Amino acid sequence: MPQSPDAGERQGSQPDPSGDGLVLSMDAARLQTLPQGNMSSALKGILLFLGLMMLGIAAWFCRMLAEAWRQGTADTAFVLIMSVSVFVFALIAVAALVQAVAAPYAFPTLFNRVTGKVVQLRGRARIETDWSQLVPQVEVAMSGGAQFCHLRLAAPAQADAGKTIVVSNANNSPADCLAHYEFLCRYMAGDWCALPEVECLEGARRPLLREFGDNLWTQMTNYRPWNERSAQGKALSSAALLSIALLWWPMLLLTLIGSRLGSLPRFSAADLGTRLALPEGSAQEPLVRIRLAPALGAAEQAVYVAIAAISTAAWCWPSAGVLARIATMFRAL
Repeated sequence: MPQSPDAGERQGSQPDPSGDGLVLSMDAARLQTLPQGNMSSALKGILLFLGLMMLGIAAWFCRMLAEAWRQGTADTAFVLIMSVSVFVFALIAVAALVQAVAAPYAFPTLFNRVTGKVVQLRGRARIETDWSQLVPQVEVAMSGGAQFCHLRLAAPAQADAGKTIVVSNANNSPADCLAHYEFLCRYMAGDWCALPEVECLEGARRPLLREFGDNLWTQMTNYRPWNERSAQGKALSSAALLSIALLWWPMLLLTLIGSRLGSLPRFSAADLGTRLALPEGSAQEPLVRIRLAPALGAAEQAVYVAIAAISTAAWCWPSAGVLARIATMFRAL
């Protein structure tokens, strides 16, 4: 159930503000964030796999039906059962593939200090509301025995959950949610001196090698930038990454594929165009260091490419034999 953070606790002990790796761009007038993107990559990859698998099963049923029809053994009951099966599996396949390819990859969100508005794009839908009316909600969810916290913003009178602003997904704890909300509060209040250094994302979709080295399955190996690690640290983190990739390569590969799927709604020129004048007395530029993520060096890129190649070879060799046996069994039916 959604829970509102305790106001008294927040006043007594405010968390350190955190951009939480969600900031796309930032200046004195507008802050653009990108919640959900990295979390949806794995889901989209799984949906793609599910759709292709169901499509294969539907094609197999069609082949069985055609073979029985050619041999003259297709009675009415067999045709009816096969037709219903083909329809059901094909319907699941189409639904999964459409969801994987067409559903939004992320929900771009714009915090506008000039108008005091918060705008979020969800595919073709646009949610716009006043910042002053929004209150934070922390939703605690369990998945696979692990706890995840989601931060949302909603007006007190809003009963429709679809109109809430999704701020961040899968935080480790409610404290992480409150830290990001504190960051938003200080930005909208123009409290520049209290804001931390902000590292902007490399775009709505991260480069593929960056996605490989720092996604849901491998992010624990990226404890610090590559060029800040010692030689021993680089060797140990590379070995850990190789072990994780060899163990979880199918899921990791689906996540990488899923990161390239889905639509990316974009704000209009009216939202992001000309810079408007801030209220009188406001600072014209935030006193905060805004930096880009460090570029991947040649050595780090080589490590990621080598690990991907080794993992692919390790999984493809035995999988080819298994798939061949399965195909032989299907042909024998």
